[in-house]
Amino acid sequence: MKSLSYINNARMNKLLVICGPTATGKTAMALTLAKRFNGELVNADSRQIYQGLDSLTGKDRSEDAPIWLYDVVAAGQEFSVAHFVPLAQAAIDDIHKRARLPVVVGGTGFYLRGLTGSVGTLSTPPNPELRKALGVKSIDALQSELRSVDHLRWSSLNDSDRKNPRRLIRAIEVAQSLKDHSPQQTMRRYDALWIGLTLSKALLEERITKRVAERFDRAAAEVREGLPPILGADPLLSFARGQSTKDEAIKKWVLAEYQYAKRQLTWFKKQKNIHWFDVQDPSYTRQVEALVEGWYTSN
Repeated sequence: MKSLSYINNARMNKLLVICGPTATGKTAMALTLAKRFNGELVNADSRQIYQGLDSLTGKDRSEDAPIWLYDVVAAGQEFSVAHFVPLAQAAIDDIHKRARLPVVVGGTGFYLRGLTGSVGTLSTPPNPELRKALGVKSIDALQSELRSVDHLRWSSLNDSDRKNPRRLIRAIEVAQSLKDHSPQQTMRRYDALWIGLTLSKALLEERITKRVAERFDRAAAEVREGLPPILGADPLLSFARGQSTKDEAIKKWVLAEYQYAKRQLTWFKKQKNIHWFDVQDPSYTRQVEALVEGWYTSN
C-alpha cells in the first residue's frame, strides 16, 4: 500500500481544468469537484479578472471553496495572458503546498493554453517598427491581419480583445515572432486533466437568455462610460442612455453571448486532450467525478 506522503507528493503537480462555452455550468461543476476532492478554484475567464462588474461578467461567488483571480485589476487596466500565467502559477503553487487540488475553471482558451502549454507571448519582446506600421490600421484591418497570421489565436480572443487595437497589435506581434522562433514552454509542467462541458445549441441559447435576463438589472447598475468592450456593456449603456428598450438590450446581449459561446466551442473542439461531457446527460456529474477520482488517485 502506498504511503500517505507518497500519494501527496504524486499529487503535487496535478491540475484539473474545467472548460467549455459560457452557460454550461463550469463553475458549479468546479465547486462540486473542489468540495469532493479538497480543492480550490482558479479563475481563467478574461472578463472576470476585472474588479467588481459581478453581474456583467457572470461571477459565481461561493463560500464552499476559495476562488482565486477574481477582481485582479481595475476595468481598463492592461491585463493579458502574460499577466495571467504567473498569477495563476502562484495560486496553483500555494494550493499545492497546502495539499489541495487546484481546479482551473473558465472559458478563455488562450489563458488555459498559456498555463498548460506554450506561451510565446511571455517572452516576445516589443517590435517598435511593426507596432508603428500596425498602429495606423483600422480595427477591421487588424482583425483581418491576425486571422491571416494566426487563426487559432484569433479564435481564442473574446469580444473585448477583438475590439481592442492594442491587444490586436500585440497578438499580431507575437504571432509574427513565433513564425521565426520556437515557442517557449511554461515554467511549470502539470499533470493536467481537462474536462469540457457542452450542451445542445437550443439549450445553450435558452440558458444564456435566462442568465442575461436574471442579471440585467444588477448589471445595469454596474456599467459606466469608459469600460472595456465587455460583452453586454454596449447594450446596457444604450439602454441607460434611453437609446433602446430593455427587451432590445437583452436581445443584443443574448446574441453577443451566444456568438461568443459558439466561438469558444469552436476553439475548444480543436484541442485534442479534452474529455467532453454533455450536461444534458442526467449521469454526467457522476461520470465526471469517476474520471477525476481515477486520475487524482493515480501516480
